[in-house]
Order: sequence, then C-alpha cells, then structure tokens
Amino acid sequence: MTDYDRDREPVRETDRTTVVQTGGGRGGGGVIVAIIAILALLVLLYLFFGGGLNRAADEVGVNVNVAPNVDLPDVNLNIPDKIEIPEVKVDTEKKADGNTAN
Repeated sequence: MTDYDRDREPVRETDRTTVVQTGGGRGGGGVIVAIIAILALLVLLYLFFGGGLNRAADEVGVNVNVAPNVDLPDVNLNIPDKIEIPEVKVDTEKKADGNTAN
C-alpha cells in the first residue's frame, strides 16, 4: 500500500492580518480633570464677583478697626547739610619684620 499524500508538502498559511492602532489608546482622565478645574473656577468667579464672600461681615456688623489710638511724640532730627569726613593717611611702605608669612 502506498501512501499517496506522503510526498506532498504541507500547506503553509501565508495570509497574515496586521492591526495598526492610531491614537495610542489614551484614557479620558485629563478631560475629567479639565472639566472639574473649569467648574471650580466658575464657582470661585461667581462667589468673588457676586459678592458671596463678604456678605456675612455686612450682616453681622463686625468692626475691623482693632488698633488702639496711639499718640506718638514729635521727633525733631537735625541733620547737617554737609558731612565732612577727615582724611585718613595710610602708610603704604612695607617694613620687613623678619616674618615671611605676611
């Protein structure tokens, strides 16, 4: 008996599928952070320009002037128009005293 399929080469698959992804598959975390930051900025702008941050002090009547009245004495400083500095004489001549580590 002969094996008639014996000498045949096995069939090799030559078709290949290559998948190319573009965009890197980034998540949406940056978009969420940007939306939260914009909402926080809008709330702060509303409170600041709407006067919501300083209404409590107006209703209560808080007196912010807490410094006592202090009477300072008059101080009279007499400063001369011209200050004369005496001339300083420096001896530039070196004198050998026997010490070489000068």
